Order: sequence, then C-alpha cells, then structure tokens
Amino acid sequence: MKTLFVTSELFPFNKTGGLGDVSAWLPLSLKKAGIDIRYLMPAFPAVLQNFSELTPVYKFENKFKAKEINVYKGTIKGNPIKFYLVEAPELFLRAGSPYSDVCGNAWGDNHIRYAAFSWVAAQFVEKNIDNWTPDVIHTNDWMTGLVSAYIEVIKRRNPNVKTSSVFTIHNLAFQGLYPFSCYEDLDLPNYMFNENGLEFYRQISFLKAGIAFADKITTVSPTYANEIQTNEFGCGLQGTLIQRKDALTGILNGVDYSIWNPETDKYIYENYSKNNFAQGKKVNKEYLQERLGILKNSKIPVFSILSRLTEQKGIDILIDSIPAILMNNVQLVIMGTDQGNYLPRLRNVAKQYPEQFAVIDFDEDFSHQVIAGSDVLINPARFEPCGLTQMFAMRYGTIPFARRTGGLVDSIIDANFQNTIVNNTATGFLFDNYSVHDFVYGINRIFNTYKNEKKVWEKIVKQAMTQNFSWEKSASEYIDLYNTQLNLIK
Repeated sequence: MKTLFVTSELFPFNKTGGLGDVSAWLPLSLKKAGIDIRYLMPAFPAVLQNFSELTPVYKFENKFKAKEINVYKGTIKGNPIKFYLVEAPELFLRAGSPYSDVCGNAWGDNHIRYAAFSWVAAQFVEKNIDNWTPDVIHTNDWMTGLVSAYIEVIKRRNPNVKTSSVFTIHNLAFQGLYPFSCYEDLDLPNYMFNENGLEFYRQISFLKAGIAFADKITTVSPTYANEIQTNEFGCGLQGTLIQRKDALTGILNGVDYSIWNPETDKYIYENYSKNNFAQGKKVNKEYLQERLGILKNSKIPVFSILSRLTEQKGIDILIDSIPAILMNNVQLVIMGTDQGNYLPRLRNVAKQYPEQFAVIDFDEDFSHQVIAGSDVLINPARFEPCGLTQMFAMRYGTIPFARRTGGLVDSIIDANFQNTIVNNTATGFLFDNYSVHDFVYGINRIFNTYKNEKKVWEKIVKQAMTQNFSWEKSASEYIDLYNTQLNLIK
C-alpha cells in the first residue's frame, strides 16, 4: 500500500505541538509494518537544512502567486522514509515558525501558503509525480484541510482517480479561518463555498474542508471523537461532524519508547527501571531540585506541568490554585511555552515560594529530566484531544493527574479504593469538573495517598510503568482504516 503523509510539522525539525511528534513516529511505525509511506512537507528553512542533496521531480508554474513551485525528493540519514518537499521561496523560505514570524505574528498570507501546499499534495493523485501515485493521502489538521477539497475537484473531473483521503484532526480548536475575501486566492470552484463545504459563518474554514471532503476522518483518541460531536467540544463544527459520524473514528496516539524510556534515556541524570524505580526517582528528583534551585529534599513530592501555557491547558485554574496547592508540603515545577502571557504572572508568583515553585521555558531535552524527577505530572486541561505527556510520564513512574476528558480518559485509569487499587489496575488520578475546587481536591487526594499510603502509591507507580502505548498498536489501527476505505472503492 502506498501512502503519502502530508504534514507541516516534524519533530525535531519544526515541532510546535503534538502534530510534530505524531508526524515523526506514526509514519515510522507504518513503514515498519510494510506500508510504502512517504512524507510531503513544505520546504521550510528548518527542514531544508537536514538534507545534503535534493532531486527535482516536478515543477508547477505561476500558481498561488509563486513564479514556480517545485517538488524535490530526498532522504535523511537515519530515516528510512523518502521525503518530498514543496519548494516555493516566496511562500516557505522565511524565518520563524511554520505559521508566524520571529515575533509570533501570523503570516498574513497563510491561506495562500497552505492552499498552495495542499494543492500540490492533491496533484499526486493524477500527475504520477516521481512515477508514484499513492493509494492513500493522509493529511493532518487545518494546514492540509484543503487537500481533500482539491482531490474532490480532481475526482469530479477524472472519475478514474482512485486515491483515498484520510484527514486527522489533532485539535479541533485550530480551524484555519479566513475571510471570504480570500476565497479567490484558493483556486477552488464557487460551489464548494457552502454550508456543506468550506463555509463557516461566512468565513472560510480550512479544517471544515477536511471534514467535509475526506473519505475518512480520524481524531487522536476515541473519547475526543465522541466529544467533538457535542456542543461543549464541537467548536461550532459539531453539526458537520455528526453528519459525517460514519466516517469518523478515534485512534489513540502512541509513544516512541526508543526515546521515552528511563532505562536508556540519555537526557536524565541516572537511568532506572521498574525494578529500582524508588532509588532512580530519588536521585533524579534531587538532581532536578538542585538544577532548579528549589529545596533539595527527596521526601517532598514534586508536581510538574509540561505544556503550552494556554487557557485550553487549564493554566487559569492552575494559577488560581497555586496557594492552596503549596499549602501542602509539595513542590511545583512548570515548564511551558507561553501562548497567553502567563509566564510573567507565574514567575511573579514563584518569587513568593522560592523553595517550592520553579517556572522555566520549555526545553525538549530537559523535559525528560523534569518527568524523571517528578512524582506527579499535572494536566488540568479544559479539553485534550489526546495528550502525550501523561503517557511519557507513566513509563517513568511519574503519576498523571488530569481532567477526565479526551485522550486523558483513554490513557489513565483513575485510582480509587473501591476497585482499581484493589484489583491493581490504577495508573493515575482524574478529576471531573473544570473548577478550582475539584482540581485542588484532587491534588489533596494525591498528596494524602503519597504521604500516607506508601504501598498503594508503589502499586500505582508499578502499574503505570508497565503500560504500553507503543505506536505499533496505533499504526495497526490506521492500516485497518486504510484497508477498509480501499476495499470500499474497489
């Protein structure tokens, strides 16, 4: 089976969130399972610098305000997957992130940039680019939402095209919304701008295009697939998602245990396993405390957050809860990328608790040490499509505490004395209502278990460390989905 995996992010080149991680690991697992999978990415500077040699395979002229759009192919040492890069200097050769300049301001022509990228992806279904036509084009998030729309246009013109499209929603909140005045830049027929197509309250929605026209739609957890069909989590698209519910499924993301493994992790102070986790976590905690300048005492439980600092991630209720949390003899570590001007406020609060509270900018390598040195990983999200850090944390014996939503529900088994602790299945703690009261109550429940129920805590840690969220399982589900769709069109 031939699959083109279309993404704007790839760890470690230009990751801004979970999409970058998924793009790195899922295709590798699909490749190991025998899929002829290839990447298609924009030729961003952060991507280009990883290739020593690129070969041109196709050229388009005078499209999307670019004199030329070239498709190059190449490989990267150590990665078995072939890459296709979409090169148009006017669109992609810019400093900054994939979506914004170095100051964090979104590029004013993002609709053109990602329309061009999506249009090129769609051309693979009939142009025989590099003498290769995919059976499946797998697209991801709003940046590639238009791919399915362009393929629909091609199929209406050429019924012999059999390539199927799969569209994965990593976060429904990011929709790629643009004013109707931008529609003429997209090279799409007028009939697609309607309530069953790209139209979203008189705006253009790139995300809705993917939902409306893809053959199959996936989200990154089963619970999130159900949640986004409700008013609370549907972000205004619940009606469209309900209409397409037969095409919608949720597949939980996975973990690459060659990277996230305390037995071999090169980024932590001392390696350990479930057989010696107590000593391993003690040493790593003391090292973390020393590095962060908080009180060095391995008996104090360390609670940590690794997250984008946004309202979605629950930072607002966290900030309001900090005094109550620190009334316990605990320490709090926040590592994050600020997307809502939260860092200055958090750092001001941290000054009031110099021995208990540390706030640091996100660092991919040091995040491993934060997880290894922590006892509890917190995720109080309003909604969480999947979440990965809770899965990382469990392998390191760091117990997740999260709101009962999305992929957090699908990956964490709540500890309670009625059944999950008794039958030895508990792997973490969950709370229900998005409120300071419920959040703090959960923190206190965890603190009391850690302090007064040592044997119970040890049981939970051991059970968490045995969980397996490998990408092989997720890849198998995607392959089943690909095959189901291909059998439908035979």
